Amino acid sequence: MNWLHFIFWTAGIYLLYYPAMILYDLKTSGTAAPKSALNELTFSESVLPQQVEHLPDKPAEEPKTKSPIIASGGVTLKNLFGLCREEAIIYTRPVSF
Repeated sequence: MNWLHFIFWTAGIYLLYYPAMILYDLKTSGTAAPKSALNELTFSESVLPQQVEHLPDKPAEEPKTKSPIIASGGVTLKNLFGLCREEAIIYTRPVSF
């Protein structure tokens, strides 16, 4: 079997398969769906709702150790040049422009 025969056989199978599926779908779509097969979801619960007491919220606790970093970034351009003059900026990686 060469490629030309393979392509012809594949095309022939597709030309038979897809019209058969279309005809089957048209034949079965005319029947009415049973009442239970409607697009409707129903749920049945056997659990009864219970009333729960509300407990007051606990106050939020502050973290035990505070970080030495107050903030990162957020400086104006004037302050940035001042930090550069004081050599207070630590470069950890190269800066690309």
